[in-house]
Amino acid sequence: MGYAALSDEELLARARQLSGADRDELVNELFSRHYERVARWCLRFAGDRERAADLAQEVFLKAHRHLDSFKAASRFSTWLYSIARNESLSQLQRAGPPTDSDDVLANVPAIAAGPDELASRSQQTKHVHEFLAATLDQLERTVYVLHYGDDMSLDTITRLLRLTNTSGAKAYIVSARRKLAKAVQRLQARGEQP
Repeated sequence: MGYAALSDEELLARARQLSGADRDELVNELFSRHYERVARWCLRFAGDRERAADLAQEVFLKAHRHLDSFKAASRFSTWLYSIARNESLSQLQRAGPPTDSDDVLANVPAIAAGPDELASRSQQTKHVHEFLAATLDQLERTVYVLHYGDDMSLDTITRLLRLTNTSGAKAYIVSARRKLAKAVQRLQARGEQP
């Protein structure tokens, strides 16, 4: 069936009128629309593909269990991503800070890059991740990567991570940039390449 013309909310409304396999088909369509983005979000927090897949599965299981509680006061995607955020933050609290992963950047296609260039990029990516991990705390690194890596606005990051400080995500960006500048200065003073 063609569901592409239906919005998420219309698809959900139809699913609520059905039962059994017909309902499951619509719910699966609804979730498949958002799987890739939720999976990328989970990868940012989990740090590796296996943990991210487990986290994404938890997000969709929780969403499925609570699907009838969605009241359409907001968009379906907003509701789903709030579940993803809460599950991700809960996992962070249980498991500690995530490790950065080259897998995130591996999803960016290389344009006419040869093997030597790809190897060099991989090494640079690893170096950047190690530098960020050694310089920034977990929340600063998350805000920094979401803002500069995903081009997410500071207001969106503030809401997404439920930052309650006065300046929101901007405070973490300012702190991260200050720490990174000092770390680069220290490396340069030792004659090392940042």
